Amino acid sequence: MDEFDEDIITNIDSGLIKYTTLAKKLNTPISTIHFRIKKLEKEKIIKHYKGEIDWKKAGFSITAFVLINVDINILRDIKKSQDTLLKELLEIVYVREGFMVTSDADLIIKVIAKDTQHFKEILQDYIHTKAGIVNTKTMVVLG
Repeated sequence: MDEFDEDIITNIDSGLIKYTTLAKKLNTPISTIHFRIKKLEKEKIIKHYKGEIDWKKAGFSITAFVLINVDINILRDIKKSQDTLLKELLEIVYVREGFMVTSDADLIIKVIAKDTQHFKEILQDYIHTKAGIVNTKTMVVLG
């Protein structure tokens, strides 16, 4: 991957995925853009395209980050890794992103909810039911 490929993926990542727009912005023929994007897709540098959703307009007024503490002994007893636990959390439709982190927490997930009651239900019915989770701390996004 060269600097030109980096320009392409940076523009695609920011939402510019039309070949004509990229060609104009990068001052390059459309055929070159098309060829390079296909190459980046084949090499799995570009994995997929996705739309950006305005969750507030879709009725989800709460965005929160949930810091999760895990008991590694419980996970070991049930033969589950933190990676597997994170993958399970990411399968929850309201969990939009998640990461293993180095901090006071072991995992962090980004959650969307319709309101505070809905968020409470997500915590109780989906997140706190996962074996190995011993504590959570929530940070609600303001604005």
